[in-house]
Amino acid sequence: MKSFIKKDSFAINYWWLSLVLGVLFIVFGIWLLMNPLTSYAALSILFSAFMLISGMFEIAFAISNKDSISSWGWYLAGGIIDLLIGIILIASPGLSMAVLPFILAFWLMFRGVSGIGNTIDLRNYGVRNWGWYLFLAILAILCSIGILWVPAAGALSFVFITAYAFMVFGIFRIVVSFELKKLKSHKS
Repeated sequence: MKSFIKKDSFAINYWWLSLVLGVLFIVFGIWLLMNPLTSYAALSILFSAFMLISGMFEIAFAISNKDSISSWGWYLAGGIIDLLIGIILIASPGLSMAVLPFILAFWLMFRGVSGIGNTIDLRNYGVRNWGWYLFLAILAILCSIGILWVPAAGALSFVFITAYAFMVFGIFRIVVSFELKKLKSHKS
């Protein structure tokens, strides 16, 4: 049975990248809640830039842990997807505004599903409190369904749903980063 961490190595390099990414998600979510009347165009540009940065962090995390994490390819795939979406959306602001709710919803759904997979790996490895991580991943999926359910309900509802979804995913990333840090410290 494959586990999240290869049995021959506990060294999780650069666990803090997941922490930084989680904090960025939460900060962006709080900013959205505090500025609900910000124009929809500004939100689409910020989301595009955030996807680009998220992709770069995820790719760096995957590459730096390719010898330590058996499923590092999924992190790399997620990072590449984020990077490509960011590049496409930055290059086409009009397209970004038109499809933003759908892209965000499917991106959150992908992240939620991969979060469920990561949670199962953590459970198989014996990490305590894995149920909370599963709850947060499922909550991200529910947020994505909410966005798909009402994509045209207006910018304000979109902003709030997006903010909550980003904060949920940010909390998930932070919690996972601390688990990765604990696993790394077991080796020391």
